[in-house]
Amino acid sequence: MSDPVPAMHFTSDTHFRHRLLARERGFAPGTPSAADVSEEQVAAHDEAIIATWNRHVRPHDIVWHLGDLALVAPRRLAEIVPRLNGRIRLVLGNHDRAHPLFGERSIRALRETLDLGIEWAGTFAAVKVPPTRELGARNGSVPHRVLLSHFPYFADHTDGPRETQWRLRDEGATLLHGHTHSVSATEAALPRQIHVGWDAWGRPAAAPEIAALIEDRIR
Repeated sequence: MSDPVPAMHFTSDTHFRHRLLARERGFAPGTPSAADVSEEQVAAHDEAIIATWNRHVRPHDIVWHLGDLALVAPRRLAEIVPRLNGRIRLVLGNHDRAHPLFGERSIRALRETLDLGIEWAGTFAAVKVPPTRELGARNGSVPHRVLLSHFPYFADHTDGPRETQWRLRDEGATLLHGHTHSVSATEAALPRQIHVGWDAWGRPAAAPEIAALIEDRIR
């Protein structure tokens, strides 16, 4: 019996071990500040993400995580990441200690990140997403080529775009990204970018869902 074909998923901004996100996501009701969030409440936040992730991702699937896996050092994720289903490929975000933004410290953090069982880490990538349907004689069944970055082409959840030196240039390709913590799965500053963050989807987004969004925009 042959091995099942792996599915592909996309997500970002899980922010494991993050007090502020645990509070903003409703796991510490009534706490006046992030400093008042307890370890138990942070753990409840993390366990909820793990459970949801594993309901949608099989052990042999591929998951592209588009950054901000966590705010803490990779060694503090040793009890979390190995429990996540799938072959995780990490496109680093500005909170990931392995990102070059952290300078020489990122070298050690990258080794520690890969030691968690993450099979690849870098600042951007490109993948092909299979189409959901025939798109006509001109496009046929050609896969959608998409770019992957933590950062959108433009926009931020602050007043102005940050880390502009790490943003890809818009040359017409569809970009999957995180970072902005949008609560709308289809919200984007440009028609060629799609937010796949945890706050937008509440789970990893499957490749056919991404393909359908792309096709709805180009048909």
